[in-house]
Amino acid sequence: MQFHAIAPVFLVLAMALSWPRFASIFSPHTNADVATAPLTTIATAINLSAIGLAFAGNDPGPAVLIVLVGVFLGAVMRAPAPPISVALSVASLAVSLQLS
Repeated sequence: MQFHAIAPVFLVLAMALSWPRFASIFSPHTNADVATAPLTTIATAINLSAIGLAFAGNDPGPAVLIVLVGVFLGAVMRAPAPPISVALSVASLAVSLQLS
């Protein structure tokens, strides 16, 4: 198996792990301190970067599939504490960049 075939898995992980913090900025119930926290900014950057890389390196079909799986996993899985999940999403994005 080639390394570039594994890279989308890490993009999915990066999106899934940063999704809860990223999605919190769109909720009306989110505290303003959480929405403007540096950790939320980092999670947003990671999530948007992973989405952009999914479309940059693939045809539209696989890219949409990567994004949908990442968002679905982010919505249904129980993520660790925000600092840990954002750190893991940064690591996943870095691994994906190394493999692609």
